[in-house]
Order: sequence, then C-alpha cells, then structure tokens
Amino acid sequence: MADRRAPATEAQSPEDVYRMLRTRIMTGELVPGQPLTERASAVRFGLGSPPVRDALTRLVSDGLVQAVSPHAYRITPLTLKSVNDLFAVWALLGPEMAALGTSRADPEQAAQLRQLMVDGNAVLTGPLDRDGVVRFIDITEQTFDLVANASRNDRIIEVYRSLSCEMWRVLALILISADCVDTLLATGVAWHSVIDRRDALGVTRLTRRAAAATRASAMRLLTDRTKSGDGVVLPLRR
Repeated sequence: MADRRAPATEAQSPEDVYRMLRTRIMTGELVPGQPLTERASAVRFGLGSPPVRDALTRLVSDGLVQAVSPHAYRITPLTLKSVNDLFAVWALLGPEMAALGTSRADPEQAAQLRQLMVDGNAVLTGPLDRDGVVRFIDITEQTFDLVANASRNDRIIEVYRSLSCEMWRVLALILISADCVDTLLATGVAWHSVIDRRDALGVTRLTRRAAAATRASAMRLLTDRTKSGDGVVLPLRR
C-alpha cells in the first residue's frame, strides 16, 4: 500500500493523532491486523510517546485497535464471524434505540436530526471519495449519538458506545465499495416524516431495513476478501 502518512510535526496534538489514526482505520488505509507500536507512531507523527499512547488507548477503547503487549498494538482484525456477530447485536439495538430516541427527542433534537438527514443525503448524492466517506461517517455518528442520548436509556447508550466505532468502520468499507447507497438515501429521506410524527414504529421499520441491507452488503464485500477456509478478511485496498 502506498505511504499516505502526513509529515511529522510537533504541532500535532494527541487529539490530532487520534483522529488521523481513526480515519485511516475507518477507510482501510490502516488495514485489519496491521501492527502499530508507540515508538514508530511517535516518530511518524513527531510526538512524544505519552500523547501517542493516549491516542492508541482511546482507539483500544473504541474497539478499533487491540493491545498485544504494553507498547505494541494492531488494528483490530475483521472476520466474517466478527462482522456477522456485530450486525446481530445491531439488528436488536439499532431499531430499538432509534425508536426510543425519535419518539422522545425534544424539538431541538428533532430539528438537529432532520438537518443531519439533509446533510447525510447531500454527501451520498455527491462523489463518494475518501473525504465524502469520512464526512458521511461523521454525520452518521452524530445522528446515532443524538438518538442514543435522546433515548434516555443508560443501558442502551452503554451498549451503543461499546460497538459504534466498529459499526462505522464496516459502514465506511461498504461505502468505499459504493454499495448500499440507494438504501441509505431512501432511509434518510423517509426519516423526515417519522421524526416529525414521532413515529416509533415507522423508524423501527426504516432502521431494520437499513440494517439488513447494510449487513447483506458487508457480508458480500467481506466474503470476497477472505482467506480460504479461515474467514479472516484480507487487507482492503482502494
């Protein structure tokens, strides 16, 4: 894979390093299973080890990176089973969370949800290059963070936060392959009316439909990129 790293600079903060690594993991530039070390990452970004360690620790908490020793890490691998298991949980959590959040959203939250739907669809109708995918994932994350908070259910929020970054990584890989876009566009359009009506049943149906289509797309994509016999996803390249 071509080296796309940014020049090292002391001006980069731990938050900058975190966002940069997270984006590259989401878009597959840092591939599943790829090793990372604190020292190499510190040199790469022109920072000391402590801020790099903080960024990597956050990515471990996100589920995007795994610690393999005190100072060594790897990008969390993808397998057909891990992705299928993830969607099995999301199929239960996503629709329920969306229904609660939509029905309980206050006027300000409802207005924010409507605007996020507009913003997301604007991205989907444009060129889905790397920046477009990153922008759509950011909008999707804002949307579900808002819905989770509006649900006012601490248990749902806790589970959602434990798996959301892994979901967005898979969604980004699907969008990079230009799959499932029509379903996501239709969902964004339809959400306007269900938000206005606080229609919990309607948003449940929409979220289930989108989740099923996304799951099918993910399994098609990843099946094509697995090693024979073990279900481990090969590095995904643009």
